Amino acid sequence: MMRGWRDVLAGLFQGPGDEVLGMNRRNVEFILARNPRKHFAIADDKLLAKEVLSAAGVPVSPTLLTFSDFFEVGQIAERLAGHGTFAIKPARGHGGIGILIVAERTGDVFTTPGGRQLGMDELRKHVADIVFGVFSLDHADVAIVEPRLIPAPFFADLSSLGLSDVRIIMCDEVPALAMIRVPTKASDGKANLHQGALGLAVRIDDGRIMRAQLKGQEVDRHPDTGAPLVGRTVPAWDDMLAICRKASAALPLKYLGMDLVVDETRGPLVLEINVRPGLEIQNVNRVGLRGRLRTLGVA
Repeated sequence: MMRGWRDVLAGLFQGPGDEVLGMNRRNVEFILARNPRKHFAIADDKLLAKEVLSAAGVPVSPTLLTFSDFFEVGQIAERLAGHGTFAIKPARGHGGIGILIVAERTGDVFTTPGGRQLGMDELRKHVADIVFGVFSLDHADVAIVEPRLIPAPFFADLSSLGLSDVRIIMCDEVPALAMIRVPTKASDGKANLHQGALGLAVRIDDGRIMRAQLKGQEVDRHPDTGAPLVGRTVPAWDDMLAICRKASAALPLKYLGMDLVVDETRGPLVLEINVRPGLEIQNVNRVGLRGRLRTLGVA
């Protein structure tokens, strides 16, 4: 099955199939070789990652509240009083699973960017599921409440449905490939490709958007808003690369997917780090990651 996947993926690119980084090679030559397993917890726990990055002067999203036990979950109404919009996420979640964005609140009715409405009981159950470990392989977890970040104008123009993020693959403190993940109605305002978000290929050297992809199909406009996507240049691109280099230098993990957002008031922030970044970024960029890493002298 893996061989067939590599053949199909390689056919998307110009050049030999060994330019593509497959899962097994990624695991052995990059994740295990560059990321000591004893340090995986830094990437796997969002609270710990924030602590390490903040100490190094890397900007991260603030934490408003945490729920670490069921007694605290029972106090959710009182603890969320005064918070109108926010994001709730599992500290040890992955792939966007378990993240709930509240874009609007009317009393005890919470509305997501996609228009789904939840009552207080439904919100309480969601937070309880996080603490119970539903989204973290049945391991007890912590629910983190963060501000709902407001995208800077460039990213708001890409999509008003949620917060777009920038994924940059870092290897030995060198940026290798980048993409923007843009929310859609189908993704319920989340920047997750597997849930229906757009993937935009970004050129590393100057931040120019080269192409856009939705569920494997090339597009040039947002499917919900009609906003143009391709040919634009990401502002503050050099700042984001500098933040990634600074974060990489502060971490004992040297092969990472670095996820950033650009808030309208706080500027670029590291949202999370991923010690096992997916390979879909190759499809979005139409560039084999192994070949790119070899060109950069880190493969």
